[in-house]
Amino acid sequence: MDILDFIWNDILIGPIMNGLIVIAHAVDDNYGVAIILFTLIVRVVTYPLTLRQLRATRGMQEMQPRMQEIQKKYKDPKRRQEELMKVYREAGFNPLGCLWPLLVQMPIWIALYQVLRRTLGDTPEQLLRLSSDLYDWSYITSAIPINRDFLFFDLGSSSIEQSLPLAILVGVTAYIQQKVSTARMGPRDERSESMNRTMLWMMPFMFGFFTLQVPAGLGLYWLVTSVFTILTSYYYYFYRQGLKWSWKWLLSSEPLPAPAAAGAAANGGAVAVAATTEAAEAPDGEEEASEPKPERPPRRQTSAARRRRQRRRRANRSR
Repeated sequence: MDILDFIWNDILIGPIMNGLIVIAHAVDDNYGVAIILFTLIVRVVTYPLTLRQLRATRGMQEMQPRMQEIQKKYKDPKRRQEELMKVYREAGFNPLGCLWPLLVQMPIWIALYQVLRRTLGDTPEQLLRLSSDLYDWSYITSAIPINRDFLFFDLGSSSIEQSLPLAILVGVTAYIQQKVSTARMGPRDERSESMNRTMLWMMPFMFGFFTLQVPAGLGLYWLVTSVFTILTSYYYYFYRQGLKWSWKWLLSSEPLPAPAAAGAAANGGAVAVAATTEAAEAPDGEEEASEPKPERPPRRQTSAARRRRQRRRRANRSR
């Protein structure tokens, strides 16, 4: 138990608390900016896990057609599971890759919640307890008490009047994050589509509700995290693949349209396949008659022939 307390208080909460105070003191005692910078640092450090999550999500989407075929072909749940695991191994897909960022974020959320309650206390008892948690550095102790105000809300308050605008922002960004993260082209099976539709509306509501129950500083952390995830997902899912989104698509349940280049290539491939099929079904005589004869390329004139033509033209003009 002592080891767990040491890990929780001295390795997690202590560094986060003192680090936030150092950052806040460096940015003119603005604790809100310190939380934003702390969030960006955490997201940059955990970016490899986020990238693994994006790749795992994309891999899951690309395997949807094969998974649908397996579900239709095999009725036995055990055989179906074996075939799905075989597909996972062939594709090098790890289902746990989608969970690592969430597993890392959970302890940080809980620790930040405790840090905000301790650092933004407004009673003498809370300030006295805070003094025992801080490092004995003059740079840190001189930053106490901490300014709780940031923009239009109190970072330590969880009242509806203070947190409602922030909860709305958190819900909107969580919706966009979920929409972009599950973006795909083509149809899904009904079960996957129903699950994604449920998650699309449940996650924003859940995070917006949680924002009303916790200090506003934690809601600010969730807001910046969602914005960062939206930007990285947009780059990975849209920008790199030449896809574009619109506000109409964000508010609908339609799949993403294929990019213009891919659509043209698909149409060209369909035309080529249709032409090949018609040629295979046509009789031999008709096939030979329908084949266009190759045109002979125009002959190029040599420089000597060009000079002779020019001399003839000048002679005709002189006459």
